[in-house]
Amino acid sequence: MGEKLARIFEYRVLHAKHRELQIPLTPNEEARLTRLRQQLPDRVPALDERDASTVLAAPLPAHFVAAGHFGSGTVRNASAIGLAIATVEEPPALGQRLILHVQEPEQAIEYTFPCRVVVRVVKGTASMGVIFEGVPSQACSGQNSGVWRSDAFGVERASSRPRRGTGT
Repeated sequence: MGEKLARIFEYRVLHAKHRELQIPLTPNEEARLTRLRQQLPDRVPALDERDASTVLAAPLPAHFVAAGHFGSGTVRNASAIGLAIATVEEPPALGQRLILHVQEPEQAIEYTFPCRVVVRVVKGTASMGVIFEGVPSQACSGQNSGVWRSDAFGVERASSRPRRGTGT
């Protein structure tokens, strides 16, 4: 499953580099962008779509921020230009821009995609279709977890320090 999202991420980075950042691609990058464009569907998939080229074998957890509101959902389908996401609550309004974080647990990677809502379903299973905008990023899951380990910075562990009043 991670391979599909990794290919979409790679495509989006190359596409953004060329189109949005206007940085010339190397011949190898151009060839890779062309191959990925041929391999990946070029439409925003529907949530209930069962096309083997878009459906994810294992749905992925997602979190998003839109207009100061936090939401969560599950990515079910993915393509070169967008994602179909089942949402826990009512999805953001059409045209709303959001920052989407998708967690890929097999590879321990979190992808961040700037997106815009282009499909919104509020009856039945709440969902949204988003298109990618801007430059995506990725990070190892847990890399910035907020957990601080004292031994990571050469600080003595509490158990190895002598106790006060014991003389040791």
